[in-house]
Amino acid sequence: MPVNAHKALNSANESCYVKKLKLPKEREDELRAVRDELRDAIRSGLKDWTDRFPITEMITRDAIVALNSEQADITEAFGRPKFRMQGSFSYSTVNDPAKSKTPPLQIDLDDGMFLPTRYISRDGALAPSVAADGYFRAVEQLVSDVCEKNGWTLKQKTSCVRVEIDREAHVDIALYAVPEKEFATLVETAMAQERVIRDGFMDLRDDDFGNEIYGRLSADQMRLACRDDDGRGKWIPSDPRKLEDWFRDAVREHGDQVRFVSRYLKAWRDEQDLAGLASIALMWAVVEVFKNHQGYRPFSGRDDLALLAVARELPEILRQEIPNPVVSGARLDQGWTQADRQTFTAAAITLEAQLEAALITSSTLQTTLKHMLAALGSRFPIDVSLLAGDMAQAVGTVAAPELLTANLLETKDERPAVKLGGDERYA
Repeated sequence: MPVNAHKALNSANESCYVKKLKLPKEREDELRAVRDELRDAIRSGLKDWTDRFPITEMITRDAIVALNSEQADITEAFGRPKFRMQGSFSYSTVNDPAKSKTPPLQIDLDDGMFLPTRYISRDGALAPSVAADGYFRAVEQLVSDVCEKNGWTLKQKTSCVRVEIDREAHVDIALYAVPEKEFATLVETAMAQERVIRDGFMDLRDDDFGNEIYGRLSADQMRLACRDDDGRGKWIPSDPRKLEDWFRDAVREHGDQVRFVSRYLKAWRDEQDLAGLASIALMWAVVEVFKNHQGYRPFSGRDDLALLAVARELPEILRQEIPNPVVSGARLDQGWTQADRQTFTAAAITLEAQLEAALITSSTLQTTLKHMLAALGSRFPIDVSLLAGDMAQAVGTVAAPELLTANLLETKDERPAVKLGGDERYA
């Protein structure tokens, strides 16, 4: 008996699945408050950076030589940092983690820190005058006092500064450099057009930075600070905007169902303890299925059929190499072992079977509920009134769940997509 389980997944009912996945407002407010406190500590500390950090640690040696030769004031090597959210909070795909897991699953709030800095010629190319090592040390020193005061834990990571708030949440700060001259020109242009107001050379609000400047920065010179295996800092080309634009384009093209199905799959992964199966890999799978099913009648208002269609293709997707959608030649499955791939694929096969049994071949609504709980975990609602027999499927009006687009338009951010360089953080 085909079953319509859409209301159980996504409806106005307070017990529906997507509402159970929603991060509680008080938790989100807490994370944003932590983010803001960390931002304030960094801003205030870098304002008088020459008094706090040795110049020889913060600026590369060749940058000191170059700046001196230009008779430039070395204290103006970089300005005040600007910040912009990244990751699941910016994509609107964040879930409240599944509970009772060991170790506990953590909410990840990603924040990008963009430091306008003088660029100098190095090995025939322009490079930040700020040393990646010094950048890391300065930021970690600035947030360490805040961590000590609040009982948070500072963790050293390869491509970010991580502050662990508690066992179930952390904030990651990715450290970028952008050319100071370009940044200043963009700010001056925005001011001339009366789009932003600033107080002082670099005193631009983060909201104004995100709305007016961030999307217009050239990708060619944007750099991300990273650490090698030996802990030494280095700069790599990295543009976090392209991943945002890729997913935002998919939502514009196919509707908000892309976000919802991505969230269902992320929750499924967490329930199944599939550590290593990255969220972006699942999002790529969802987008590919939507894209490859263009031309069929949309399943508007049927998240259950959307999820089933993705589940039907997920095992084969996980068997193959998964390309990074924004970094040419990179892959999203780069770190998987053969055992990992087999584990992920086996779990996807089980998910497909469970959803087929729940939505297509179940004999009763109770049977559907049993299979949905097995597939998605205890947060799936047990209220059978949210399930209904689907006569349209039963008489063959709908042959099979094939395309999943909703008549929902993306309204969160209407800025044109910025088709710029890729971000190796997501390789």
